[in-house]
Amino acid sequence: MIRLRAVAVGCAVAVVVVLTSVVPASAHDQLLSSSPASGERLPSAPEEITLTFSADVLDVGADIIVADAEGTDWAVGDPAIASATVAVGLTEGMPAAGYEVRWRVVSSDGHPISGVIPFTVGDAAPLERAPASASAPAVAAPVADDPGIPRIVVVAALGAGIALAALLLVSLLRRAARGRQSGKVSS
Repeated sequence: MIRLRAVAVGCAVAVVVVLTSVVPASAHDQLLSSSPASGERLPSAPEEITLTFSADVLDVGADIIVADAEGTDWAVGDPAIASATVAVGLTEGMPAAGYEVRWRVVSSDGHPISGVIPFTVGDAAPLERAPASASAPAVAAPVADDPGIPRIVVVAALGAGIALAALLLVSLLRRAARGRQSGKVSS
């Protein structure tokens, strides 16, 4: 009867641990706004590019390129990160042309996210991208977080391990208590 109770307690602990440790998948942080905005036509070149995200971004791996049709990068220096805002200065004298802001940051959950923001300066035509060939790498877009089977298996195994440890601890404590009881009875 005592073993049956110990097994029931162990199973209950395992169920509680597994159910409380499995959290719903959350999407990566995302770009909320940018200056200039996507597709915006500016009368003159901006002094900087500013990106605002849904949560703080990590201070590693941030990169912003502001490219024209020839691939010239007009960004100056490394991006400055302040909580959920990332900014980079631009070289003076940007001509009227179409541009792309190609950005990549590491979101608060540790996953890299990236995107492209087109904008135009002056009366120039917007920057047109040629269709990507099958061999050319595409610009990475944010991907939804999918926990997949491995994550669930790891969480379940962790829960089962904790439950087994709890069961062994309860069993050892009961044996020790019985040993003390039998020692008192025989004295």
